Amino acid sequence: MLARLESKLPRGAQWRYEPKLDGFRGLLWRRTETVVELLSRNMRDLSPWFPEIVGAGRALPVDTLVDGEVVIADGQGRSDFTALQQRLTVARRAAAAAAIARSAVLLVFDVLALSGSDLRDRPLVERRRALEHLMADLHPCLQLVSHTSDIAIAEEWLTLPPIEGVVAKRADGRYASGRRDWVKVKRQRTADCVVIGVTGDAARPSLVLGLRHPDGELHHLGVTRPLREDQIAALAPVLEAPVANEQPIRSRWQYDAVPAWRHVQATLVCEVAYTTLDAGRWLRQPAKFVRWRPDRVAEDCGLGQLERS
Repeated sequence: MLARLESKLPRGAQWRYEPKLDGFRGLLWRRTETVVELLSRNMRDLSPWFPEIVGAGRALPVDTLVDGEVVIADGQGRSDFTALQQRLTVARRAAAAAAIARSAVLLVFDVLALSGSDLRDRPLVERRRALEHLMADLHPCLQLVSHTSDIAIAEEWLTLPPIEGVVAKRADGRYASGRRDWVKVKRQRTADCVVIGVTGDAARPSLVLGLRHPDGELHHLGVTRPLREDQIAALAPVLEAPVANEQPIRSRWQYDAVPAWRHVQATLVCEVAYTTLDAGRWLRQPAKFVRWRPDRVAEDCGLGQLERS
């Protein structure tokens, strides 16, 4: 089952809601007494890199399959997607040590098979009851995802920094592999950024964004989605002005990620909306342009305003 991205949560008695943290989708399957596998959404075998979750899977009944999200928490209990990505680069022989140093957890939200019984055609409410019974005090590396029918609680989740978003599911919904019957709404945050360049089509350019480090150095943040025609006029002064010698500090956002872009004087400030950061300081996806901020100066646009989530 997959989710389609929407801007608002659906309402009604037929909907159930679950918080989503920033991680990898993971299917944990105890095939036999001795064989347990952790599979990605695309059926890639993740077992060698997450031995702690595979070990936890031995607490499941034989021929049981659960669906969830693999996460690694940072010191504040927030999901650390960068640490999760780094785990996949660890040599297999070092995976056990990595698991001890920073343990991953599978946040379980569905059960597809239980002790050999296929539950995919059962409605969500029935699968949830079976899952709650299954997950009671099962293993520290297997945690049950919260679940509610209260839209007010779901909307409150969208304001909490640890949460990436909320997924809505129909109470009577069956589990249909590959279908986008779930609805996902991402939690959006905003930041005031310095425009350090432009890229893309001249008629609908994207902004290259920067923020200042506490030491004063300018760092790349990422790019925006293409601007609309009515948003472009404010760019004219910086496109015509001579470019300063200051070069932004190269970060994980690489020059080759946007092959051709024009460096401009770092004086124009805009507000953008974003959903997810990598390592607390780089946009994972292009940001949405919100508005120009003529009331702000570039020196005020620092990394400190980013939510570390």
